[in-house]
Amino acid sequence: MGDDALREHARETVKAPLVGRARQLLFPAFVALALLILWEGVGALANVPAVILPRPSLIGRLIGQRWELLLKHAYPTTVQSILGFLCAVVVGVGLGMLVSFSRFFREAVYPLIIAFQVVPKVALAPVFILWFGLGGTSRLVLAFFIAFFPMVVNTFTGLDSVDPTMIRMARAFHASRFTIFWKIQLPHAMPYIFSGLKISITFAVIGIVVAEFVTAQEGLGYLIVFSEGNLDTPMMMGSLVVLSVVGILLYGAVVGLEKLCIWWEPERGT
Repeated sequence: MGDDALREHARETVKAPLVGRARQLLFPAFVALALLILWEGVGALANVPAVILPRPSLIGRLIGQRWELLLKHAYPTTVQSILGFLCAVVVGVGLGMLVSFSRFFREAVYPLIIAFQVVPKVALAPVFILWFGLGGTSRLVLAFFIAFFPMVVNTFTGLDSVDPTMIRMARAFHASRFTIFWKIQLPHAMPYIFSGLKISITFAVIGIVVAEFVTAQEGLGYLIVFSEGNLDTPMMMGSLVVLSVVGILLYGAVVGLEKLCIWWEPERGT
């Protein structure tokens, strides 16, 4: 009886995370499916014109017919979002470390970073066009400035929230500054950093699309504006669907990387 109970406990332990993951996937899928069915039904019953609100079936059919055009415009949006995100990560994590370790950066630079965050980034788009032209550089700079702030704040918060007792104990055992950072502060800050990464990747996509509204001749943002100008609402909605898929895939990639890097964290939400 004892062995049976132990085996049953082991099965429950293995099954619980799987059930939690299935629940996390199935519940949003059911809600999304219900909303799509409701949208389709209301559109059909009310006979809403496609130029105002196309039904999901029409949008899906358009994506199937024009997938090459959508994929062509999704490629530059995706690539530039990733590049802007990577630049934001490198600079944001570096600045977060400097703010955490340097009193000068904490007192003199960090308040300026916070003050700059208050400025609406969309208002900077004409300035970046003037400085960097109509090419991809201005779009990357705008995405970078939108995405880097969460990395600075989360990195600084994670490094600064370590229990001082642990650091004092490490110093009592003659641990070097680098050892304290590598063995104590960085592992403690990793969940905070990945929280910033998940916010930053979504901001990077937003920044690129906003810049494409203004400067681009390609990309999903440009395709949305072009479709709006031609009153091609199905194409505009199809572009939004593809853009949502791109954002979800990039966010999912960050979540997958988090699970690989923070393997010691317990499963949440199960």
